[in-house]
Amino acid sequence: MATTESSSDAGSIDESELKEAGPNSCTVRALTEVMTVLDSIGRARNADDLFLVNSGSGSEYLVDTRTGSCECKWKQYNPSEECKHIKRVAFATGERPIPQWVDDDALDDQFGLHVEGEPRKAVADGGVMQVRFDDGGVTDPKEDPLAVTSEDEPRTKRAKQEDIDVSFLAKPGRYEVHSASDSCYEVDVLEETCSCPDEAERCKHRRRVEIEIEAQRVPRPDGKLPNA
Repeated sequence: MATTESSSDAGSIDESELKEAGPNSCTVRALTEVMTVLDSIGRARNADDLFLVNSGSGSEYLVDTRTGSCECKWKQYNPSEECKHIKRVAFATGERPIPQWVDDDALDDQFGLHVEGEPRKAVADGGVMQVRFDDGGVTDPKEDPLAVTSEDEPRTKRAKQEDIDVSFLAKPGRYEVHSASDSCYEVDVLEETCSCPDEAERCKHRRRVEIEIEAQRVPRPDGKLPNA
């Protein structure tokens, strides 16, 4: 798992960034410590400004981005400053770009997996780029069919981000989809149906199957291999 970088490993950090890049800074801990940011679940359900942050120790904190509040004790003792949980939400949702000086290998690999936001990273020319994290590394959106883009709808983002396994079931056009929750559904791309309970016109399972077919990661609807 990712570890906190020391200031001596920071490489190209500007002098003005040294304080922010210190090994014990809230920013570095927000980026490298094991945390999971969740929206639309539990106390954060149906509230755009609320997020649950689960730490590696098993603690859970509610972050309110509208008021800038967090339930953690550190925030209670430092009410005028941002705690690592508030910062993590900002980085995970893409509201704040990840600083350029951060080593990609040190980042926690849970970024953006359970929120609708898109992590971004500052680049040398002063702009930002959208990124997708895979096993702690950054993947190129142009080369990765599962990279999230700003044009993606929420269900498409989930279809790309969640741990979903697609396998060909039967022709013509039937696929088996195993979700991150261990559920199994059947998608028929010709009938445009899915056995999941989602009542949306195109659920995330159908979208994921379509993405994998287009990327030639699974057999075509006629059962033939992509290169056949």
